[in-house]
Amino acid sequence: MSDNTTLAQGVRAFFEFLLMDGALLIGLFLLVTWSVVMLQQKMPFQATQGSLLGSSGWRSAFAASVGGVITPFCSCSTIPVLSGMLRAGVGFVPSFAFLVASPVVNEGVFILLFLTVGFIPGAVFIIAGLALTSAAGVIAGRLGMARHVTITPAPQSSATFLGQKVAAWPGWQPASRFAWLAAKQELRTVAPYLLVGLLIGGLIYGAVPKDMLMGLVDRLPAAWLYLACALVGVPLYISPIAALPIGFALIEKGFPVGPLVTFLVAAIGTSPPEVMLLFRLFRLPLVIAHTLTVVLCALALGLAVALVL
Repeated sequence: MSDNTTLAQGVRAFFEFLLMDGALLIGLFLLVTWSVVMLQQKMPFQATQGSLLGSSGWRSAFAASVGGVITPFCSCSTIPVLSGMLRAGVGFVPSFAFLVASPVVNEGVFILLFLTVGFIPGAVFIIAGLALTSAAGVIAGRLGMARHVTITPAPQSSATFLGQKVAAWPGWQPASRFAWLAAKQELRTVAPYLLVGLLIGGLIYGAVPKDMLMGLVDRLPAAWLYLACALVGVPLYISPIAALPIGFALIEKGFPVGPLVTFLVAAIGTSPPEVMLLFRLFRLPLVIAHTLTVVLCALALGLAVALVL
């Protein structure tokens, strides 16, 4: 294959990512933001005071992790939900636990494990993921990472995404119209961050280094293989659904399941678009802490699955 052909394929993949995945991410962002605003109008702030509001304990972190697991969001579409939680006064501990759990403990890896190695490794993945992400929220809170959150809660008289007062449920059509306006305003606000993330993601789109990963199996001891898989996965952009064909292909080639879980969790758990969007909510130390948390969860989940095989 000539260099010109390779370059042309790379350029084509770049623009396909911008058009297809960019449209998907924007659509998901608008849909999730609309849903969050609708929920906040339906359930005003006073009515939703409970264990998650201002909480910093294990119970609230676990509840948020469960919520993250059952919401099939990719790393990017988690951001509007996180923003809504923080604006509504949900505590930093459960908010951070949700942020990590939603993409990390994902349905793609669970289905892959269930179909290839059985239910028990899949169940271990879910259970260990809930424990790890709950602990991540609590530890981040005790380390004082909440001081690096830049977004502030809305006034207690309001639970809307934009911080405007809604005294009672206004009806489906007015609420939906308001939610749509809020979603568009939020998208305009995050557009520069999202664009930069998409450009970075486009440059590395489709660059899942399957041959390189297979080569690492023979070259590296097991411990270093896990670390290499985590580091390779972090800068990639893989959705939970895309994890299935990638995982099947690598397993068929003989790639070990434990390191594969580490690679997929790292790749799904964070992405360049998500990192750029997080800069709108967090300062740099907390963005770095989030990325390191995803890497550690990826390593621990890969090892946990390997132990039961």
